[in-house]
Amino acid sequence: MGPFAAFALATFLALLLTPLGVRLAWASGYLDHPEARKLHTAATPLLGGMVVFVAALVGWLVATRAATPESDVTLIMSGAIVALAVGLWDDRFTLPIGTKMIGQAVAGGLLLATGNVPDFGLGPFGNPALAMLGLIGLMNAVNFLDNMNGIITGLAAIALAGFAWGSWERGAYGVASGQLALAGACAGFLRYNFPKARIFLGDAGSLFLGYSLGASAVLAWTSSPLGWGQVSSLLMIGYPLFDIYFVVITRLRDGRNVAIGGKDHTNHRMASVIGWQKTVMLVWLVGVALCGSALVVQKLSHPLPTLTLSVLWLSLFLWAGVRLARVRVDSNGSPANL
Repeated sequence: MGPFAAFALATFLALLLTPLGVRLAWASGYLDHPEARKLHTAATPLLGGMVVFVAALVGWLVATRAATPESDVTLIMSGAIVALAVGLWDDRFTLPIGTKMIGQAVAGGLLLATGNVPDFGLGPFGNPALAMLGLIGLMNAVNFLDNMNGIITGLAAIALAGFAWGSWERGAYGVASGQLALAGACAGFLRYNFPKARIFLGDAGSLFLGYSLGASAVLAWTSSPLGWGQVSSLLMIGYPLFDIYFVVITRLRDGRNVAIGGKDHTNHRMASVIGWQKTVMLVWLVGVALCGSALVVQKLSHPLPTLTLSVLWLSLFLWAGVRLARVRVDSNGSPANL
């Protein structure tokens, strides 16, 4: 058995376990109740993240026969469990932002303790500090973007499949199996999360997937030969990065608190123009294009394609950001037509 078996098994397990997760959430009170800044109008179960985690973990362990081909697996998995646990606690009891970020830092620290620290040329203290900042930022970016049925589940599945392709080409078969297992779990869960959501990922799921994408980006960067191909890691996670930068800049421009949620994300603004289902599918399509670009950059590892594709995507995101920033929002940050 191998990576593709991990994907298939995790998909099947997610399809099987998600209805159980729905029942458990109702029984335990893990519910997301409607609020002004949210799109849903009825209480919805919140244990999707736990379902995705269990399906991916079991699928990976069975497909690899419980082997641990990489010595860093225990620390990486420990970080994933911490991210999941922080999210579960937040979903049920609502953690203060500071406490939540401490938990994210612990998860990121366990990952960096493996020695997989990207070299940004900042020295022995600057490199881990910047990597930690990036991991926490990505976890929050994914958490913030999890505001529309299926958007993060589908986007994460696409990016993880792209990371798995790169891991397989590098010979990291255990990592590729884990990434495909997680992609499969997301794909199976999507059946219950889009277009109508019977269950949400919750903060547990979005923080766990944000951590997983961050870990995949770090491993891709540190495992690839030094050179232009390392930029592929950033392209894979390009859309969550675009959204978080957009939200921070527009909220500061409008004098609003950056940490308070609202319906002012890139996808909210797009949805006010083309509808939310088309918006989700458009974001998925952008995710596929980013993954394709990333794999080209990784394969060629040459300045011309890397710079060309990087400039192209930066230009597209800048153009989209300028256009979306013109969508009128009210004092709460909600587009007028949403």
